Amino acid sequence: MAFAICFLLLVLIHTNQVLGFENSNSARDNDGSMKDILTSQQKQIDFLVQQVSELSKVSKNQRIEIDELKNVNRNLLLTISDLKRSHVSIQHQWSVRLDEETIEKMAERDDQSVIRKERLLLPNPQTTHVPKTNVVAFYAYMSQDFPNPGASHTLVFDTVVTNVGNGYHSTTGVFLAPETGVYVFSWSMRLFNGEYHRAELIHNYQVMGVAYLYAPTGDHTVSETTVIQVNQGDDVYLRTQVGDNNGDIESGSGGRSIFSGWKLN
Repeated sequence: MAFAICFLLLVLIHTNQVLGFENSNSARDNDGSMKDILTSQQKQIDFLVQQVSELSKVSKNQRIEIDELKNVNRNLLLTISDLKRSHVSIQHQWSVRLDEETIEKMAERDDQSVIRKERLLLPNPQTTHVPKTNVVAFYAYMSQDFPNPGASHTLVFDTVVTNVGNGYHSTTGVFLAPETGVYVFSWSMRLFNGEYHRAELIHNYQVMGVAYLYAPTGDHTVSETTVIQVNQGDDVYLRTQVGDNNGDIESGSGGRSIFSGWKLN
């Protein structure tokens, strides 16, 4: 009986030793596995930390680029605003200039309209009396020097030699076409020492021809001829051109400044 009890105790002790040894080996195995797992996880953590650091750098660079783009956009908006103000200013200046030019043209037309109405009321005693015909022609000259006419001044040829059709008016210097047709107009201008002028032919406010002469020394004459279509009632006259003009327009026994015209058909 005692022997049996001792045997059982020995068996129990041996079993405990075996189990303890197995448990010890299992614990060591478990410790190794945990270390491997922890090592792997640490590597993953280190990798993620590195990625986060790189993304942070990229984000920082992108914020810098965004700030630069905002500055560029702000400068562009300021430039556009300046251009708009400049555009409005230029438009206003052109509008004012156009208004001034329109007023000047309207004033010039009003002046010509007044002259036209005045000459229609004035008698024209210096005419050549011929039978009624479809011939229209005139020839007139300045009886004396025209003193320094300046710019945009109507030239008056006060001495009438020929006025068939009674179209030329010596008091205003304007030819009022009595009939529609093709007309030839010719004019000459005499200048002396240092004088210079531009004489232009005007048909209903439109320039149809220009004669320019500069007389540095001595006596000089320039002539011009133009052929144009003229309707009944149209105005044709000579005037000095806008711009520099200097001195008298000479006319005398030594040479005349003249204006003439005639209808071809």
